[in-house]
Amino acid sequence: DPPRQPTFPRASPRFPFDRFTHSMGGLRVGFVGAGMMAEAIAGGLDAAGVAKFADMSASNRTQPRLDVFASWGVTPRASNSEVAQNCDVIFISVKPYTVAQVLEEMRPVLSKDTLVVSVAAGVTIATMEAAAGPGVPVIRVMPNTPCLVGCVAAGMAAGTHCEPKHTETVATLFNAIGKIHEVKESLLNAVTGVSGSGPAYIFQVIEAMSDGGVLAGLPRNIATDLAAQTVMGAAKMVLETGKHPGALKDGVTSPGGTTIAAVRVLEENGVRAAFISAVKAAADRGEELSRQ
Repeated sequence: DPPRQPTFPRASPRFPFDRFTHSMGGLRVGFVGAGMMAEAIAGGLDAAGVAKFADMSASNRTQPRLDVFASWGVTPRASNSEVAQNCDVIFISVKPYTVAQVLEEMRPVLSKDTLVVSVAAGVTIATMEAAAGPGVPVIRVMPNTPCLVGCVAAGMAAGTHCEPKHTETVATLFNAIGKIHEVKESLLNAVTGVSGSGPAYIFQVIEAMSDGGVLAGLPRNIATDLAAQTVMGAAKMVLETGKHPGALKDGVTSPGGTTIAAVRVLEENGVRAAFISAVKAAADRGEELSRQ
């Protein structure tokens, strides 16, 4: 079978970087590391129209992943430095322990005109700036796996050499495939706790709700579909109404009804407290990892 091509809804982008608008209309985006997160970002940007596959470059340790990118029209490069020489924005999507090494390798060809965006967990801006060289703008992003379906929830922190145009550009890129918020770097571990690790929490919620549906007599496929759709619908209500989640919950819990009976069981079993503790545990672990 031919390699699958990511497909996401299209949006109408506007770029703050004048120099990123070439005569052919293409923002030159590079990927150092061609894994699944890079695939999700590349596919989302192409579908949203903010950067086309034809204007992208990629490098990777192994050839099969490069072949996948090449099948969409992305230009495979022989080295990481070649990517840097041919791109305006470079996504660093390699294993965290190799980030500094990769940036040091590219250092001779990096400049203030190259925006480096790292999606590697736990690697500090200071570490990346030291490796990339003087004046190179670096932005650290914490995405999550729903990026794979064009629905990322991300946080970003800007380095010391970044200007507003740099953060605006990264915001444009990621808002085309979901949402991103700028925070202080010290808060990126909190972002990890809420949204970076968050999909795993919600997968467990969906699984548990499905189990409950099966216990109550539903076929597994119907129970899982209803649970997943309910989570998606509830999330859309929070995002689109702007109402506090507690107020939306109150709107479902009629006096003496089925929902308040279920909410009481959740409270008795400490579900809210468990979620709060889980977010804090993930944030704390992120802090530990960043110090290693």
